[in-house]
Amino acid sequence: MRKKTTKVKPISQRKERLNNTVYEDPILPFHETFPLTLKHFEGKEEKICYFQCQEHLDKYVTRNKLKPKGYTVSKTQPKVKNILELLEEV
Repeated sequence: MRKKTTKVKPISQRKERLNNTVYEDPILPFHETFPLTLKHFEGKEEKICYFQCQEHLDKYVTRNKLKPKGYTVSKTQPKVKNILELLEEV
């Protein structure tokens, strides 16, 4: 007899609760782990990359030969939704 398999939700659908706050990402807190965000266009699509340190960001820029006017760097914003905001959406 075959063992019954359970379906695992994709990471994008999982939510973790901590002190009345729902975190969309399974890694808590994402903005502290990856404090730098780089946005640039690859073809016609905007690409968003996250980095742990300035050295990783510089390495990516050099490898992809990005021009200074072709990208923007900013601090990663927290991806947190309050329970009250979620209830308003429903």
